[in-house]
Amino acid sequence: MPALKLSFFLLLIILLNIQCEEKPVPTPITDKILMDSISIPEGFVIEKLYTPSDHEQGSWVSITKDDTGRFYASDQFGKIYKVTVPDTINQLDSVDVELLDLNIGQAQGLLWHRNVLYALVNSMIDKNILINSGFYKITDENGDGEFDKVDSIRMFPGEHGEHGPHNILLGPDEESLYMVFGNMVVVHDDMKSYVPKVWEEDNLLPIIKDPSGHVNEITVPGGWVARTDLEGKEWEIISVGMRNTYDIAFNQDDELFGFDSDMEYDIGMPWYRPIRLTHLTKGSEFGWRKGTGKFRDSYPDNLPGIANLGQGSPTGLMNGEGLRFPAYYQNGLFLFDWSYGTMYFASLTPNGSSYSAKVEQFLSGVPLPLTNGIIGDDGAMYFCTGGRDLSSGFYKLTYEGELPHEVIAIEPNRKGVKERKLRNELEMLQVEKAPEKLNFIIKNLDHKDRFIRFSARTALENQDYALWKNNIDGRNSFHKSIAYAIAMARQGEDSDRLKAAKKLIETDYAKLSDSEKIDITRAIELQLIRMDAPLPNDVREEIAAFLRPFYLESTDVLNKELCKVLSYLQDGDIIEATLERMEVDSVSANQKAIYLSEDITKRSEMYGKDVEKMLSNMPNPQNISYALSLSELKEGWTPELRKRYFNWFYKALKKSGGHSYIQFIRTIQENALKNVPVEDRQYFEALASEAFDEANDIMKDVVQPKGPGQNWTVENVVNAYAKNIKGVDHKRGENLFKASLCASCHSVNGLGRNTGPELTRVGTRFSLTDLATAIVSPSATISDRFQFTEFHLTDDRTVAGLITKENDYEYILATNAFSPELKTSIRKKNVISQNKASYSSMPPGLLNRLNEKELSDLIAYLMAGGNEQNRIYRNSK
Repeated sequence: MPALKLSFFLLLIILLNIQCEEKPVPTPITDKILMDSISIPEGFVIEKLYTPSDHEQGSWVSITKDDTGRFYASDQFGKIYKVTVPDTINQLDSVDVELLDLNIGQAQGLLWHRNVLYALVNSMIDKNILINSGFYKITDENGDGEFDKVDSIRMFPGEHGEHGPHNILLGPDEESLYMVFGNMVVVHDDMKSYVPKVWEEDNLLPIIKDPSGHVNEITVPGGWVARTDLEGKEWEIISVGMRNTYDIAFNQDDELFGFDSDMEYDIGMPWYRPIRLTHLTKGSEFGWRKGTGKFRDSYPDNLPGIANLGQGSPTGLMNGEGLRFPAYYQNGLFLFDWSYGTMYFASLTPNGSSYSAKVEQFLSGVPLPLTNGIIGDDGAMYFCTGGRDLSSGFYKLTYEGELPHEVIAIEPNRKGVKERKLRNELEMLQVEKAPEKLNFIIKNLDHKDRFIRFSARTALENQDYALWKNNIDGRNSFHKSIAYAIAMARQGEDSDRLKAAKKLIETDYAKLSDSEKIDITRAIELQLIRMDAPLPNDVREEIAAFLRPFYLESTDVLNKELCKVLSYLQDGDIIEATLERMEVDSVSANQKAIYLSEDITKRSEMYGKDVEKMLSNMPNPQNISYALSLSELKEGWTPELRKRYFNWFYKALKKSGGHSYIQFIRTIQENALKNVPVEDRQYFEALASEAFDEANDIMKDVVQPKGPGQNWTVENVVNAYAKNIKGVDHKRGENLFKASLCASCHSVNGLGRNTGPELTRVGTRFSLTDLATAIVSPSATISDRFQFTEFHLTDDRTVAGLITKENDYEYILATNAFSPELKTSIRKKNVISQNKASYSSMPPGLLNRLNEKELSDLIAYLMAGGNEQNRIYRNSK
């Protein structure tokens, strides 16, 4: 018996060990293969099924799937197509594509649900308009199996460019629809909102608008996400403060995510934010503001992204659940980047009520302008490329390797469930008034989880102000004091804001952590920003005395904020110490890290080298922030300090930044000159003007084309290039880039000016045919960022130009792309009407002076992005 008992006991231990043995943790595939010039993980197979542009079916940007497995895709500037993929693909373009012959198209969002095809249309007025921007329902009214009716549900009027209505997503309950909109779509007044509708620019210093004129007329709340029912009757705003998120996706916990962009022209500036994956919790704000006004991630009145990805143009976002891929790739999100031709995979790990994300490159190609994707009934990934009239493709990606790849059931995360539930309860109180829940809200204002704290403060603002306005007088924890102060700044009156400010400056600042110092400094800022009346002098002096001792004694992020507040308070004592910092011109590793990251260098050897080259002459963004703040100081200057300050501009103008870098620096300088005595302005302006002139002396020693030229057509350009590609001369191409006046408006690898699109990566985005079309027929596709506006005036004149500035009385236009410094002012009272020009500011025929070899040299230079080591142009088609 003892022996039997012992054997049973050992067997039990063995069985328990087997049951408790941990399952292998899925891992990514690190080995890559090249298939059809596309880099994919080993074991995957990619097939190009169809080329819409070869069939005059446009450039596909959205896709959905019906209950039978058929797809529907929309051309960005044209119609919607029904796509049937046969079980066996024998050759390219063997899929069946049928036009949806209805007055509907230009849909950047498509969704099939319960026999209805929903379309979110972003109409381009200058693209042979099919239908106005809005949300539509397409149905088969007579039941013959074909769509025959289009109903408009809600219109979103206006000229949105590429920042309009974007994609549609079915809610987890299958009874609701989620939609995402770019920052040029106005929020409708009748929409309910989880985000309190007290949004403002909330910048202490005046915002410098984008010098290129892009979205300068747009105000808060920026890009946004809304939820509605299947009939589109009730609308709720879920999240705001994005720039131009194109797509959204849920994970297995029914949590919503977006992939947002930033203005690539702002590279090198302190307000630039890398493209990022965002967790779109209800009531969230992500701080997009135009120009210099964007919030920092660290501000307590907005939320950060959960992963930064460097530079790119975010488009599609899709959940991997349901793919017949190895398990690792079923539990996470796929992120599509248009400009770098890169698809990323983000593996999410619960972190409190939110998530952390591990992001790695999944596939890439050159060019591969990714737009959107979906999971087919067969478990394969189907995705589209195209956009902006580029050559478009429809692809299928499958896994045929040795790893198990059956579809697995993705269970909700156990980790973080308690925190997510708590946040969800608080989110409900963002739209429900519940006095009995006030203590519950207040209890969570200082929760250790930042997302929960944010949700609690937003819920507090939705409750009756009279019930909590006096709470700031009590003994509160640090985070409760901050929450009350922010809420009071946004919801209260000046007397409340002054009370909050005085309460904040009773804090022992020296004992706070770095993040707490940022929180309290920002909370003070918000009191000052939201004041309706001028700030009393005694309060001004008290706040300055509270903050001044800690200036330049902490982190770069905090020093930026302190410099801003103290400059606003006209504390001239900070000038000399700030200039000493600005005169140290080195750039730290942290300042470079958001550009030269592992994610970027993995994309392509060429991209890493190009970024490095830009960074070799990178401006110091910290010093730019100081210069911007000091430009508002009117007091404390001496002639010597002013000389040192304006000498900084001379050095800054010799640095290399994004497309708008020079214009931003010049605008900061112009603002600072307003505080200089009139008799001294000419002298201080001259200190920087020499550097500006040097930076733009691009025509020195240029050799003009020999010719003979011809009237080049797209076909002739392609044929001539194919004939001469083996003998192209990169150096001669650089010279012709200048001689053909391309460099007067465009830049390649830092060479040239910035009044037109930057062309360094044109070879990764465009095929040869696309590039030839853009040069020969520049008006065929005009980026809204560079599109002229025509003004029809009362004196029968028509004036056209790019709006660079606007105030209540006038428009300031740059009317000549070759001379952007020449400005024209138009009084608003003299404008009868205005419209977007149908022609490009770039004249046709710029190539017509070149012979075949000269043309080929120029094209090769452009396709190589100014980098002779890059041989992409050798294989261009």
